[in-house]
Amino acid sequence: MAMQVKILGEKLLANDRFRLTLTSVEVAEADGEARRLQYEIYHHKGAAAVLLYDPERATVLLVRQFRLGAFLGGAAQPMTEACAGMLDGEAPEAAIIREAMEETGVAIARARHVFDAFVSPGATTEKIACFVAPYSPADRLGAGGGVDADERIEIIEPSLEEALASVERGDICDAKTIALLYYAKASGLMAKR
Repeated sequence: MAMQVKILGEKLLANDRFRLTLTSVEVAEADGEARRLQYEIYHHKGAAAVLLYDPERATVLLVRQFRLGAFLGGAAQPMTEACAGMLDGEAPEAAIIREAMEETGVAIARARHVFDAFVSPGATTEKIACFVAPYSPADRLGAGGGVDADERIEIIEPSLEEALASVERGDICDAKTIALLYYAKASGLMAKR
């Protein structure tokens, strides 16, 4: 018997930028045991992230910006991250091509999907489609920096090894960025082809 989940009820707690609900479920486990659970769930739109990399220079392009949630959780600011943004009704690849131009000023024609990840699966529905895309200095067609009033983005271009060392020091503590950087290392992404 596979796990079965039945939604018992949902109470709306907030509905501003995203919905926050108190959701009650009954979970029937594979062994037949049934449990009733209740959790606050943050209903987040899907998102996409891209690790922009330059194999010629062995660099990655990352952004730095203030993140309130991470600040409240004790992270030093600004946060260093891979370029990312919400889907806004677009397909993930189209969204990340748009976000790359808005945040970094880099024009990419396409990005290669490498994995999907849930950010905090016990509390939020947010799923991030993660991509990689090569770039070169010639692809920097805009200033970047973001387009939303709450964005003030700085662009940095460390080597992959410098970025990984930043993870080990705790300077980069964003989960999607860590996953993409270690994907780049494990897959040999920087190897010139």
